[in-house]
Amino acid sequence: MTIGERIKELRAEADLRQSEFGKAIGFSAQVVSNVERGYSFPSTEFVNRSAACFGVPADYILGRTTSRYAVADPKEVSAVQTRIKARLVQLQMSLPDLIKKSTLTEETCCDILAGKTVPGIDATASLSKALDTSMDYLVGNSEYSCAIASEDEQDIILRYRQLSKKGKRIFLGMMEKMEEEKTE
Repeated sequence: MTIGERIKELRAEADLRQSEFGKAIGFSAQVVSNVERGYSFPSTEFVNRSAACFGVPADYILGRTTSRYAVADPKEVSAVQTRIKARLVQLQMSLPDLIKKSTLTEETCCDILAGKTVPGIDATASLSKALDTSMDYLVGNSEYSCAIASEDEQDIILRYRQLSKKGKRIFLGMMEKMEEEKTE
């Protein structure tokens, strides 16, 4: 696979148009197109910015490695690693269960949890689905671990947000009462 083909594959997986990707990394859509088609060789800056954008090592884009996972910077991985572990505890899920539910290999899961690698977009998506949470939660953009799973849940949340403070307290009291009745 050529550098251009790798870039195109990563861009397609991220569901970005050439113009969107170019804007994200500071290059024109024409430059992106030329690189993807093999008409021009990408600059070092293009490769580095692309790698950062997709969360993969530059060596993957250059074809020097088949691993899409970058060696981790402790500052970057700590939030992801901590949130994955917290979600595993919340769900009472074991590592073998996580491996089964995700599309990742055992080695990749262990490397991410040990802080050896930073998960790319595809790995983060797989983990968020397996852990029934959002990618935003895993990367630290949201403090809420619960993902909306249905239209009914979304309707409840939207209606809750429209309630007054008193209405919200009443609603939460009803929820607590239902929880108590469930355990009896």
